[in-house]
Amino acid sequence: MKTSLIYFVLLIHVTGCKERIEKFIFDSSKMSNITEYSYKYDSNKLMSTTENIYTLMWGQKVDTLTTLIEYFYNDKGLLFKETSKSDFSENPTLKFYFYNESDSLIQEININYEGDTTFNEKYQYFPDGRKTVYFRYLSLSVDLQNIINSVSKMEYDTIFEKYEYEYNGTQCNVKKQFDGENNLTKTIKYEYQENKITKEEHFTYFDKMEIQEKTKYYDYSKSDIKPDYYSLDSKNDTVELNVNEFEKGIIINSTSVYDYGNVINKTFYEKGKEIGCVAIDKKMKMKLVNSTEYFENGDIKETKSYHEELNAP
Repeated sequence: MKTSLIYFVLLIHVTGCKERIEKFIFDSSKMSNITEYSYKYDSNKLMSTTENIYTLMWGQKVDTLTTLIEYFYNDKGLLFKETSKSDFSENPTLKFYFYNESDSLIQEININYEGDTTFNEKYQYFPDGRKTVYFRYLSLSVDLQNIINSVSKMEYDTIFEKYEYEYNGTQCNVKKQFDGENNLTKTIKYEYQENKITKEEHFTYFDKMEIQEKTKYYDYSKSDIKPDYYSLDSKNDTVELNVNEFEKGIIINSTSVYDYGNVINKTFYEKGKEIGCVAIDKKMKMKLVNSTEYFENGDIKETKSYHEELNAP
């Protein structure tokens, strides 16, 4: 009964915004950005990627940004460094990869062109695979009322998270999240059936008080790998949901609804690869459309995008 209700809610959300999303169509006349990719290989090992980003106005290219990404490997053939340099920057941004004695990835670090560490993530390995135990990210602080001024100041907000996991045999029963002062900020409790997660209970904490954020349910009836899911808040209102569609076992599209139906994303696939995405934000009254093309070997060849305002209801 719950599942039927959720599918009904999804139908209302998708069709109720006047933008019925059923088949991916990209309107090239509205295109505002194109990114073209090229690659260099050495004995099937990727050595560099070049990204040419073009901004369009009235169908004409008015600005171009070129970024060169180079890849470096250690004696074991493991990727240990990436450098990324754009036209506007004198110095490249750097990304480093670190491995344990078993050659398993245990840490990633990003350093921007000013020498600031903007990303640091550490991993550990558990019975069900690799999980994040430490996460630190610097994001540019943007004042939506004065974007130009906030970008010129180059001030950053810091996201800091630590994670702990509790296991019963090979199954993770609890995931705990802590802030930089080691305060518990979030807990997720998992339930399983036949080694598949069927339910998650999400709790947040304020002043040491536990608040139930949402309960998430999974449905594996169509796929063991890409289940449908939905989440209910403490009042049984639908917070989010995701419905996948398949043909002969291969995914063809996925519809996700977030923020109580205010954000809708529909992703389209061809032969298992994403070829397009339509994102709708009802609060911002905006629609963003992305298209992706590939080379025969599966590398991305080109991405295109545009955005437009949604008509008021």
